[in-house]
Amino acid sequence: MTVTGAGGSTAPSAPTPRELLATRVATALVGLEALVLVGIALFYVYELVLGHGTDLMVVIMSVVTILVFVLGLFYTAKGLGMRHPRAQAPAIAFNFLLVPLGIAMFQFAPWWLASLVVLISASTVVSVFLMGRLGTGLSTPTPEG
Repeated sequence: MTVTGAGGSTAPSAPTPRELLATRVATALVGLEALVLVGIALFYVYELVLGHGTDLMVVIMSVVTILVFVLGLFYTAKGLGMRHPRAQAPAIAFNFLLVPLGIAMFQFAPWWLASLVVLISASTVVSVFLMGRLGTGLSTPTPEG
C-alpha cells in the first residue's frame, strides 16, 4: 500500500497484517526451497563419495550450479523478510518456473511429490503477490530541500 504525498511522490505506508502474514509465508517458503536444494546438493556429494556418480565433472558442476541457486534463494528470502521490493521478482520468476516442472513430475515421480512442488510454488507466488507493492526504499527529494 502506498500513500501519495506532496508533489505526487509516493511513499509506502505501514504494511497491513495480511501483508505481513504474506511476507512471513513467502519468506518461509523461499527459505524452504533453498533448504531443499541444499539437501539435493548434499545428496549429489554423497553419491559422489560412494562412487555412484558417472562423471566427476558433471556432478561437481551440478553441485556448484545448485549452490548458486541456493545462495540466490537465501538472499531472496532475506530480502522478502525485509520487504525489499527487488526480492519479489526473483521469487516470482523462480516459482513460476517450478510450476511446469511440478506438472511434468507427475509423469515420473510420486504424485504426492509432484503435487507438493506445484502447491509450494503456487503458494509462494500468491503470497509474494499478497505482500502488496513495496516501495523503493529511496527517499524522493522535495522542492523544499
